[in-house]
Amino acid sequence: MLATATPERVRAVREDLGIADGKTAVLYAPTHREYLDDPTPPLDLARFADGLGDQVVVMARLHYFHDEHPLLRELHDAGRIRDVASHPSIEELCLAADILVTDYSSIMFDYAVLDRPIAIHAPDWEVYREQRGTYFDLLTEGPGPVARTDDELLDLVKSCKERPDPGFRERFCSLEDGHAAERVIAAVLG
Repeated sequence: MLATATPERVRAVREDLGIADGKTAVLYAPTHREYLDDPTPPLDLARFADGLGDQVVVMARLHYFHDEHPLLRELHDAGRIRDVASHPSIEELCLAADILVTDYSSIMFDYAVLDRPIAIHAPDWEVYREQRGTYFDLLTEGPGPVARTDDELLDLVKSCKERPDPGFRERFCSLEDGHAAERVIAAVLG
């Protein structure tokens, strides 16, 4: 879906989500931290959305373990963000977004297929790396610029126009052309 999306499909998804033409859509999709009891996102979403202004739509999608979160619902009801936890398709949310904000979530690999800006919010990198373990150093080998604080992230998103790092895309997306499953089936059954 991501590798073969047309501009018409992107427009239709944005329209279905109520994202007006000319507005920038930011998808915030953090990962689960099983070592924390509180699933509240590490980013102050109210301050983040307010700092981005009225021309930016912030869509928040927590990890599926925490689909319902009272803070997100409160911010959604107040019109400050869009809580898209119940949207049935993360792929459609990716299509609608102009920029992805994530931390350590695997969504970065999928979103990089779109070749759109990705901002990493890593305020607890050292703790996360020690508690969960990682496959690579996100701070030096990630898909895009890294912010360690909420203020850094806000500045980064306001100015982020860079596409994902070409080395990251080559390493993780080079086979994603919309036909990877066909090739696997041909290799297995062929």
